Amino acid sequence: MRPRAAGAARATIGPVPAIDPPTLCDGDLTLRPPVPGDAEAVTAACQDPAIQRWTFVPSPYRREHAEQWLAAAPERARAGEAVTLLAFDGDDRLVGSFSLMEIDFDRGYAEIGYWVAAEARGRGVATRATRLLHGWARDGLGLTRLEILPHAGNAPSRRVAERCGYVATGELRKAPRGGDRDPVYVVYAWEA
Repeated sequence: MRPRAAGAARATIGPVPAIDPPTLCDGDLTLRPPVPGDAEAVTAACQDPAIQRWTFVPSPYRREHAEQWLAAAPERARAGEAVTLLAFDGDDRLVGSFSLMEIDFDRGYAEIGYWVAAEARGRGVATRATRLLHGWARDGLGLTRLEILPHAGNAPSRRVAERCGYVATGELRKAPRGGDRDPVYVVYAWEA
């Protein structure tokens, strides 16, 4: 399976198409590709103990972590592996990060992952941004199976998956990027 929407991907040598990350909007919420100038805001947001607890960001989180992550984002998209978009509110404040990861065009599959900055939680940012990313993954890339893998103990993230129409499969899984950690991630799935 290959991206369907015009402009969604560029042709590459080999079987996996490069992906042009979009800018997506929902009212005062904008998701856009990250740029090197976002390093300070990402570094500040990732000081949050909850982000460090529920995601795989390094702890302690330093500016060089943000710089490396931001610098790698365009290459991951060009390789067709992952797309990262940063979410900003109407005042141009960073409110979260939303990614399509583990993209597999042959299977029509990707995982959605996210974190929300502490001061933006409880305002619907995660639900709105996840819906935007989901819609683009489905319509722009032609993906037919999307999953969200929140930690079993992360009730707010599980509620986001449910509000976005994802169904708990009953499966616990290790996160693909989690190394040897125990399988404590609940699989929420959506299929076309």
